[in-house]
Amino acid sequence: MGITARFRAALLAGLCALAATAGLGLSAASLPACSSTDSKDTIARPCPDGQPCQVNLTLLHTSDIHSRLFPYDQMITQVDATLGLGDINTVANVGGVARMAYVINRERARSNRVLHLDSGDCFQGAPIFNFFAGEPEVRAMSALGTDAAVIGNHEFDRGAQNVATQFQRWGNFALLAANYKFEQAAQDIPNFGRIGSVSRPFTVLNTGGLRVAAIGMANLSSITSVFDQPNKMGITPLNTVDVAQFYVDLLRPYVDLVVMVTHLGLEVDQRMVRNTTGIDVVLGGHNHVVINPPQQISDCSSDPSNPGYVWTIDPTLDPTGKPPDDADPALAGELGERDPINHPFAFKRLCKPRNVIIAHSGSFSKYVGRLDLQLTNVPRYEYPEGTPQHQIEVEAAQLNGFEVETIKYTAFPIDATVPEDPVVVDMLQPYRRVLDNVADLDIMVGFSPGGSKRIASNGGDSPLGNVVGNAIWLRLGIQTDFSLTNSTGIRADLNPGPVTIEQIYNIFPFDNSITKMQLSGLEVQEMFDFSARRSASRGCSSQIQIAGARVRLNCTSCASETDVTCTVDEDCNAVRGKCNTTKNLCVVSACAEQVYIGHTDKTCSTDEECREPNGPPLPGSCDKSAGKPTGRCLSPIKPTNLYELATSNYLAGGGSGFRVLQRNTTQFDTKVQQRDALIDYLRAGKPCGYDVNNGTDDGLKACSADSDCGDDAHVCACAGHAAEVDGATVTCQSVGTCDAGQGRCVLKTCRDQVAQFHSRRCQGAPDQTACKTPIAACALAGEECKILSCIDSTIGSFTDNRVEMIGR
Repeated sequence: MGITARFRAALLAGLCALAATAGLGLSAASLPACSSTDSKDTIARPCPDGQPCQVNLTLLHTSDIHSRLFPYDQMITQVDATLGLGDINTVANVGGVARMAYVINRERARSNRVLHLDSGDCFQGAPIFNFFAGEPEVRAMSALGTDAAVIGNHEFDRGAQNVATQFQRWGNFALLAANYKFEQAAQDIPNFGRIGSVSRPFTVLNTGGLRVAAIGMANLSSITSVFDQPNKMGITPLNTVDVAQFYVDLLRPYVDLVVMVTHLGLEVDQRMVRNTTGIDVVLGGHNHVVINPPQQISDCSSDPSNPGYVWTIDPTLDPTGKPPDDADPALAGELGERDPINHPFAFKRLCKPRNVIIAHSGSFSKYVGRLDLQLTNVPRYEYPEGTPQHQIEVEAAQLNGFEVETIKYTAFPIDATVPEDPVVVDMLQPYRRVLDNVADLDIMVGFSPGGSKRIASNGGDSPLGNVVGNAIWLRLGIQTDFSLTNSTGIRADLNPGPVTIEQIYNIFPFDNSITKMQLSGLEVQEMFDFSARRSASRGCSSQIQIAGARVRLNCTSCASETDVTCTVDEDCNAVRGKCNTTKNLCVVSACAEQVYIGHTDKTCSTDEECREPNGPPLPGSCDKSAGKPTGRCLSPIKPTNLYELATSNYLAGGGSGFRVLQRNTTQFDTKVQQRDALIDYLRAGKPCGYDVNNGTDDGLKACSADSDCGDDAHVCACAGHAAEVDGATVTCQSVGTCDAGQGRCVLKTCRDQVAQFHSRRCQGAPDQTACKTPIAACALAGEECKILSCIDSTIGSFTDNRVEMIGR
């Protein structure tokens, strides 16, 4: 592949030297390149020596399980419905690793050569992680028969030492991270991470004589603290492309196929492939998407418009020293063309472009991906003999072993029709019992007639995001000028029906607290500008949810210069911009406009009425979000004013790239968890049907019979006024009448669904009849619906364009 003998010798010698240190967690003897014996000839081969043949390989893929070890209820989205998980806009019971184990074992039995690889983030996302810190997750992964998994960013949510502890105790598979350099253990470092003792850069798996290299590429984008040196994790991040190419070059002579198991996200997966040569398959995660069919993009395309080369680090050079001088005849062109300005320590390496497969298999234990590959060892040549291009093809064929000829991908949905593997069920049972004893997750906090979405159809503020923003902003003792949280921190929709503590954990799994701080108007603008750039890089879908403020995020039309210098576009990734090579400055096309915090005393019906005397127009300044013909004027931010912000301690610490918050010195951590603030906010709401004009103490309409409520959507609730109708599903019917003044009109759906909720709790009881008799589910449900908070527009569960997106 255009590699000289000197280059390969230097490459292998460098890795063998590195392997002798604890930084890689390997011994030199464990690497075929460092051994005098060619292990390539010591393993039975899938094909007769020297004979052309085809070989089949099945890769089972999972990713981003996020502690969803038990089945759970979820509102089915359009994407999930398309993939066969259920009917759109219905609530279905999905997920669970016992179901996943059944599918994985079934597909193993149907396959000849098969491997199971996982793309990380098995931690964090359900209450079981909050109570057991990852132990059941690692045990579940081991029970699935996982061959190798990459470290995800949420594996670090309880610290680096917890990662090492859990995988040392319970992991029986290879844990991968090639792009992390781990510090050596030291006696004087308390709580040292020790991750290097449980992870390795790669593993070579033999399945039916086929040698498959799995190289792990761990997350960098979401662990911003890893770029602070030193950091408490003991990790130095390494360049994704350089590390990937390094290990591909190391392993290609000894394996038949190279698979990158990544938690980088799709965009970085694509960039890695285009800037390397020799990768066959990428199994990725982090974005929680299913790519079906898988993408096939060309490698060897550092310049997509002129493919056929990549920039590769020259191992003969010292990157800490002076860049080579191309005027020196001894260096110029020895390995290939050089670019001393943009790539001073690399050379232009010629290669043959090939299609590389990129597959992602979803999240939250909802899918198992199966990628079937048909491989061939028959080389294909496109260029005539004697040409430089043909020589590159010959070198590639000699190194690559097998090439992918055809692919087939299936995403198996994990729904209620999938049986559970009894071994995994038994393994998880003790954890379920402890959760039932120490945390009553079935306690109800409200009732939601229609649910609440965490993502808005217009890409801006979402109904659930606004509820969360309000809960943080209005929390007693916090009550700041405005609040902001990250959209991705809200992990699930709020389902219609009874809302329990468990569902709130699924929505807000992270133990993040609320932090207050003072920001100047300039800092507020900088924060929202960054939010616009971050949102623009994610399909112009808002990455923030706010309360107490209004902002327009323009994804495409700003084109303003920054003070960040650059020579290529990659230098501008931190600010999510493009490089102006004329000025060598990063230019961003996204920014925040029309930033308002709070209101003035002026009433208005048009924006013009909010303009200050002789002041500029203020678009969007008349706030009529209450739906009335008149509203109040919004207050535009002023650069020198101070504004108090409530946000999560994650964002305050620079999480998700919010450096403007990280460097703020006025931070105060209230220690109030966002989850608790949300629970308290929901519980403080009024019941469905509340109206101050009803003239009762509780605000509900008084009644004696259902007919008094005026419509079929409501029923009269009082003690003993409802009974269960026998059947497969609990059905409630009203009986008799209520004493005068004792009945209250409640939503019929609330009574019925809360009764069904109580009935489901009895299904696992040893004596179901004895459980149901004292509960009297229908009568109890009617009484509960008198006090359960109604989670609807009355508490802000709607989109009001407080975050407006431009350029979608």
